[in-house]
Amino acid sequence: MLANYWPQRVAAAEPLAAALLDHHRTGRPRRVRALRADGVSFAIETEEYFTLAGRLAELDEIAVERCRGRVLDVGAGAGRHALALQERGLEVVAIDVSPVCSALCAERGVRQARTFDVMSLDSPAALGRFDSIFFGMQTIGVAGGVKPLEQLLRRLRSCLEPEGELIVDSSVLREPWEGDVEDTTSTRGEIVLSTRYHGLRGDSFPWLYLAEDDLAETAKRAGYATEGLARVDGGEYLAALRPNEEGEPGTGSSSGSE
Repeated sequence: MLANYWPQRVAAAEPLAAALLDHHRTGRPRRVRALRADGVSFAIETEEYFTLAGRLAELDEIAVERCRGRVLDVGAGAGRHALALQERGLEVVAIDVSPVCSALCAERGVRQARTFDVMSLDSPAALGRFDSIFFGMQTIGVAGGVKPLEQLLRRLRSCLEPEGELIVDSSVLREPWEGDVEDTTSTRGEIVLSTRYHGLRGDSFPWLYLAEDDLAETAKRAGYATEGLARVDGGEYLAALRPNEEGEPGTGSSSGSE
């Protein structure tokens, strides 16, 4: 009988994916529990995955307007950004590591939705080249750490068209990791998470929260210049990363909107 109550272990992304699908099928918002390895827990509400009118509406609006040409929407979730970009007449390829999410995107009207792990995207042969690569809802955190992010940014250069750019949002880690409130290094944001929803328990996975200056420095080492686009009171920010010519080191962060 205990087996009926023991959580089923699934891939890391699947508890949230299942909650998004339930929300879509029933029209009722769902809640996913996220647990950090140090014991800090928080809730993920599915409602924000279906609207651009949430608490980060300002950043979403600017990001959608910034995208141009052929767009790669990374970690598409339920497809809210991809659908908004399609409405602007852009060609959008929406990718998500979860097959449930990619199927959900297609069901909701995303024309090109694929199951794909961005951490394996190292060549334009995989999906083609893009004018904009968009990491919404802090999806850049999938890199899991500062050094893996630098490596990812280097690989993504080959997937950008000339004059192409990455559009990224993130924020600093709010709750101290392991209680170290004095830690101000960029690696402070490297955490380990797992999620649960109903009878599903996802595998643990690394995630990265990155302050704006730390993102700019990491991007600089990978050969990008960073432009700050917007910031909101909660600490989230939006930035554009554009490769420098011939892969030269970046020039750092330029001032953007407040």
